[in-house]
Amino acid sequence: MTDTLLAGFIVKWMTHDFASPIATAMTASELLSDTPDAEINGLVQESTVRLAGRLRLVRAALAPGASPIGDAALEKLVRGGLDGTAITWSRSGTDSDGLRAKVIAGSALLLADLRRGQPLTVTDTHAQWETPVALPDAVAAALAGKPATDSRSAVAALLAATAANAGLVLTATADGIAWG
Repeated sequence: MTDTLLAGFIVKWMTHDFASPIATAMTASELLSDTPDAEINGLVQESTVRLAGRLRLVRAALAPGASPIGDAALEKLVRGGLDGTAITWSRSGTDSDGLRAKVIAGSALLLADLRRGQPLTVTDTHAQWETPVALPDAVAAALAGKPATDSRSAVAALLAATAANAGLVLTATADGIAWG
């Protein structure tokens, strides 16, 4: 797969992911143009907070760069970017080097995208759903190093490349993604 095609899949995924909170903020701001309303203001604020959290998580998981991050900060980053997803954070409290942090954040991001609203558990070695569901074939293949064929598998391909740079191998499990 060409870098251009991979980038295109990522852009498609990102624009889809950010469309809802942006549309909410835009609609609410249009309604506010005539009269101030506390409920509408709250919607605008909530939407922009959700969008900002999501953008920070996407940047941490997928953008170039790899700064170390403390476990508490990584947990806050993941929770803030996955608003609406119940997360059980069961890590040992160990800080992560930048690449491992990207793998953890990216795995949680991908799983939350695949099954919106489903509870996730994040540990030192895996991110998983509460109930087992196999990853889509294209995503599992991309995690194993095969070319991406759609936007979600493009995210998986970037995640697999980051894991490889960290000396980790990703594995699609019956309930999520493991690394080691």
